[in-house]
Amino acid sequence: MKTVGSYWPMPRPCSTTSGGQCPSTRSKSLTSDEVYGVVAYLLNLNGVIPESETMNAQSLPKVTMPNREGFVVFARGK
Repeated sequence: MKTVGSYWPMPRPCSTTSGGQCPSTRSKSLTSDEVYGVVAYLLNLNGVIPESETMNAQSLPKVTMPNREGFVVFARGK
């Protein structure tokens, strides 16, 4: 089963998806703090961060996802 904790190699898709599409009836209606709150909640539910962790633009890129080595990045050639 693919979840936030078991599939995503980095937390960035989590924040960009949440901010741009939630809630579905009013896209882009969440503030940045609300988006980071949702992201922190999802990461905590998946055991990636502790409940006491604060998410913001500085802390989110520092999160180490469990599946960070599960994706291969291909370099684009000419």
